[in-house]
Amino acid sequence: MGEIAISFDLSNEFFDEEGSPASLMQISKALENAFNFTFGDIYKTKVRIFVRKPYNLTKALDYLKNLIVRENRNKKMKKDEFVNT
Repeated sequence: MGEIAISFDLSNEFFDEEGSPASLMQISKALENAFNFTFGDIYKTKVRIFVRKPYNLTKALDYLKNLIVRENRNKKMKKDEFVNT
């Protein structure tokens, strides 16, 4: 969840009530409320994520990425089959 919160923060695509980009704290609080957990200190989580060794990546996120890529390929193949018929 830390990776997701930080990705949301870095994207600057999530806004607060005033229309300005939401802070990391606002994003983390929203995720904590939505999924009923706590980050503790989101800033310590952020540091741990950026200090993480490159070989210690989150396997769950890689798995999700591969699922999205595979689904995209399947949709392209179906689209190509439809166009060619």
